[in-house]
Amino acid sequence: MVLTLIFVGLYGAALVGWLKPLADEKMVLRIEPIIFVIIGYYFGRLPGQQNEKTLKDEIGRQTQKAEAAQHIKEQALQTREALEEKLKNTSAALNSAGPATVRNSLAEEVHKTGGPIKEDGLRYSVGAALRILNS
Repeated sequence: MVLTLIFVGLYGAALVGWLKPLADEKMVLRIEPIIFVIIGYYFGRLPGQQNEKTLKDEIGRQTQKAEAAQHIKEQALQTREALEEKLKNTSAALNSAGPATVRNSLAEEVHKTGGPIKEDGLRYSVGAALRILNS
């Protein structure tokens, strides 16, 4: 930026005639393209910098969205794992009520006798299952 200001200052001073060594028209004509290239570079660079800033901002927003989505995904997986653990514990509590033959024929026994054979064990298992599900 300083270099540009120096060249522009020298060019302006030469055109006005303040600088005697640069008062020669040939010297001014040699410096003129250099000054125009430098000025053109800086004016051309401004839109490029704005585009670069816009793209960096967009990348930042997309990164934040991706991080938020990843966080939500991790929370959902943790919730799913917790629910699966509850279901396993509930299943274990209900399956521990009695032997397999009792579990398999529970509906038949309830229908025939009006109540299960191991009513206390089933109550305990169901109570344990409810406590697990409510936790």
